[in-house]
Amino acid sequence: MPSPSRVFGSPVLLILCTGNVCRSPMAEALMIQELAVKGLKASVMSRGLGAPIGRAPHRFALEVAEAHGVPLHPSKRASAVTSADVAMATAIFVMDAGHRREMQSRFPTATGKTFLLGQWQNREIADPINEPISAFETAWVQCSQGVEAWVECLHKAGMLTQADDVSIGL
Repeated sequence: MPSPSRVFGSPVLLILCTGNVCRSPMAEALMIQELAVKGLKASVMSRGLGAPIGRAPHRFALEVAEAHGVPLHPSKRASAVTSADVAMATAIFVMDAGHRREMQSRFPTATGKTFLLGQWQNREIADPINEPISAFETAWVQCSQGVEAWVECLHKAGMLTQADDVSIGL
């Protein structure tokens, strides 16, 4: 089987949370923006480990993203992670240790490419669902910091290269 980079022409970055309606869609939008700003090439997608398939992003996630000028893609809907997604991914970013354990259990071959999005800040990113909008704002800031650090790290490691455009949300 050809590597994901050969199929897509660039690394595939997979961002996971629980439902794919709060944290991972925000982190996906942030990652796409960060790559575009830096002129780096990658395909970015987000999924959920327990996604309510087809559900639109949480309204607070939409509001926070819009307020920061990085709106979520209008057609974004919750999708569950599949073995094909995991196989395609060059790197997988999760929000907390529970997600990492679940990935190790469900997809043991992905263990070596699964990382906490907040690893460089030494933090987990709490689920803001059922919380006030301020929790979404906190999650946004933490996702942003994680995305910026990972893009820098992946670029320095030679995994991200300059590009004309970035593939948006698969």
